Amino acid sequence: MAIVDVAPARDTGTTVRPRDDEPPPRGLGAGLAVVALALGFAVVFGAGRESPVETAIRVVQAQAQPAQTGAPRTTASGRPEEVAFGVPFPNLRPRLGWEPVGRRRDVVDARSVRTLQYGRAGRRLAYSVVDGAPLPAPPGSVRVTARGPAATQFDAGGRIAVMSVRRGHTVVASGAGVPRAAIVRAARAG
Repeated sequence: MAIVDVAPARDTGTTVRPRDDEPPPRGLGAGLAVVALALGFAVVFGAGRESPVETAIRVVQAQAQPAQTGAPRTTASGRPEEVAFGVPFPNLRPRLGWEPVGRRRDVVDARSVRTLQYGRAGRRLAYSVVDGAPLPAPPGSVRVTARGPAATQFDAGGRIAVMSVRRGHTVVASGAGVPRAAIVRAARAG
């Protein structure tokens, strides 16, 4: 940068401006525009969002948390009166012996999740309904081959989890120390 005399001679064509009045370097406006455009694309196209492939795993992690509220009311037959996103929670009492004991409401990767926890013999089984389109199966999932609606099994955080689709929504059943067959039956229950 050239040194400019504070008081140049008159009629020399030199203009003196205070330092804070200097024009920005050329190209700065274009650079800022490019950065703003990139940030706009990132927001619109989801850069920084969690992968939907991992969402089911995070649903299971939320299921493992303690209940936030008590059990919902049930009908005389034992069916929970709770409904999530148009999907009724199953009655697991007659076939499996599980009773509703608590509920959770979570938001996982910008999706609302409603969970009903069931209890039996000191163990807990969680059943969640995830709002929105069905989730993709997480890495390492295996297809459950027993008869019934399509389902996939995966492990997450020491819990066996089974994922299925009911009424266009993903349902996830999971438990720790719960037999796999009970979790499969719960995930497929209607």
